[in-house]
Amino acid sequence: MNNDELIKKAEQEIDLAFFANKLKDIGYTQAVWTLLSVVEYHHLKIKEILPISDEQSYTYVDNLISCLSYPLRVCLKESDKNSNKLNKEMISPHYILAQEWMEKSFDYRGFCAIFPLWYRKKLQITLDKNELISCEDFSILEPQYEAYNRLFIKQSGIDSNKNLDLTQIVDKVIKNTDFDKKNKSFKVNFNLKLVSYLIPLCKELSSNSYNLPEDWQFSDFTILQFKSVFTTIQALGFAWYIARSIAARQMLGLAYKSSVLVISKQNLISDVAKYSEVPRYIVKNICQKITFGCSGIRDPDIAIQPLIDLCNGNYAISPFVWMHVDPERNLCVLLNQIESEKKLYSSLVQSKEVILRSEFIKIAISLGLDYKFGAIENTDIDLALIDRYQKICLVMELKWFIEPAEIRECFDRSKELDKGVKQALKIKNAYKNSSKKLVEEVLDIETDYDFFAIVVSKNWIGHFDVQHPDVPIIKSEHLIKKMESTRSLSDTISWLITRAYLPKEGKDFNIGYIDIKLGDWQSKRFCINPI
Repeated sequence: MNNDELIKKAEQEIDLAFFANKLKDIGYTQAVWTLLSVVEYHHLKIKEILPISDEQSYTYVDNLISCLSYPLRVCLKESDKNSNKLNKEMISPHYILAQEWMEKSFDYRGFCAIFPLWYRKKLQITLDKNELISCEDFSILEPQYEAYNRLFIKQSGIDSNKNLDLTQIVDKVIKNTDFDKKNKSFKVNFNLKLVSYLIPLCKELSSNSYNLPEDWQFSDFTILQFKSVFTTIQALGFAWYIARSIAARQMLGLAYKSSVLVISKQNLISDVAKYSEVPRYIVKNICQKITFGCSGIRDPDIAIQPLIDLCNGNYAISPFVWMHVDPERNLCVLLNQIESEKKLYSSLVQSKEVILRSEFIKIAISLGLDYKFGAIENTDIDLALIDRYQKICLVMELKWFIEPAEIRECFDRSKELDKGVKQALKIKNAYKNSSKKLVEEVLDIETDYDFFAIVVSKNWIGHFDVQHPDVPIIKSEHLIKKMESTRSLSDTISWLITRAYLPKEGKDFNIGYIDIKLGDWQSKRFCINPI
C-alpha cells in the first residue's frame, strides 16, 4: 500500500475502534440515557462540585456538547431501538462504559478534524508505525486568528450566573419539587405559575441568541413560534437543573436517577403548547424537527437537534444541553440541511444584511457620524461611516452567515470572507482612482479623505489564509463595543489597522498539542488554550 492508502486504512480502523464501545449493545433507550446522565454529572461538577472559571467553562461546555454527538450517532445507527426499557438506577458497568466513550470522543473529535483537512490537501500526513504525524507547524500559521474565533465568543444559551436573583428562583423551584431522599431522586411538578415565572427569565438570559425577525415564516412555524417553544423547554430544563443542584447537596449519589428530565411525548407537546401559547400542532412540528436524527439528517448533532426520542413514548431533555446551545444559529443550520426549508431560508437571508447595517447605523447616529450605502460599478457599498469633521470614511463589507462548526463549513465560509476582502480592495481601488460614482454619488465626500475598508462578520473571521494586510476582518459585536467605548471613529480605525483586537500569544492564549489515541493509532492535536 502507498501512503494515501495506509492513511485511509488508518481512518477506517480509528472509526471501528470508536464504534466498538459495548454501551451501544444495551439498547438505544438505556444507552442514550446513560450518556446524557454522564454529561449531566460533568456539568454539575464544573458548576457546583469543582467550579471552573467562565473562560474555561465556555471551552469545556463547547467541547462536551460537540463530543456528545459522536456516541449518540453510533447508538442511533447501531443500537436496538426495540429494547426500550429504562432503568434509572446507577449501573456501574454502564456508567463506566459511557464515561470511557466520552473520553474517547474527545480523541475521536481530534481525528475527525485531521482527516478532512488531509482530504482537502490542507494538511500533509506521514505515518511512523502507528502514529499519524502532521507535517505542518501550526505555530507559524498565525494562530491569533483562530484564537480570536474561539476566545471572542457571543454568549449563547442560558447563563445561570448572570444577573440572577438565585434565592428567589431556588425558592420557587423548591416549593414545586418533591425530593425523595430514600430513593435519591426528585421530581419537579411543573405548573403554569412556575413555568410562567421562568419563561420571561429564560428569554432575558438568552436574548443574545436571537437576532432574526420574529415574523420569518418557514413551512410550519415562524421564528417567534420557534423561540417561544424553545424557550419554554429551556425553562423546564433550567428548573430541572436547579432542582438537581439542590438535590445533589442533600442526597447521596448526587440524585443520579433524576439526572435527565424524562417526559412523555404527549405531555411535553401538550404542556409546551399550554405554557407557550403556541398551537399544539405547531409545537409538535417543531419538536419533530429538533429531535435528534429526525428530518432526514444524516449525521445529527445534539446541539442542533437537542430533543432525544427514547423510543419508549418518552422524550429525554438534557438540562445541560438545552441551557448551552445557540438556538437560532442551530435552527439555521438545521433548516439548511432540509431541502424544502433551505429554499425558504435562502429567500429570507438578504434581510440579515439589513439587520446588521441597522445596528451600525444606530451607533453612527449616536456618535454624530454620517452613513451611506448603495451600488457602484459591479459591487455595492454595504455601509460607509463618515466623519465629515475629521474627513474620515470607513467602508464596511457586511457578512452574516451561519457560524461554521465543521471543516467543510469552514472552507465554505472562508470563500465568503475572501469574496468580502476582494470587494473591499475593489472599493479602495475605486476611491484611489477617484471613481465619480463612488466619491460623489454614493459617499458624497472629497478625494482627500482618509479612506479605509474592512470586512465585518457577524460571528466568524476565518483563519490566517483569508486575511489581508490592508483589510481587517472583525466580528460585528466586537466592533460595536469598541465604537461605543471610544466614541471615536478615528480611534476605532487605528485599533483596526494595528490589529489590536486580536488576542496575543503568551498573553491571552498559548498554543500546544494534545496526544490523542484510538485503537492502535495515535497522533497529536493542535490546540489553543486561553490564559
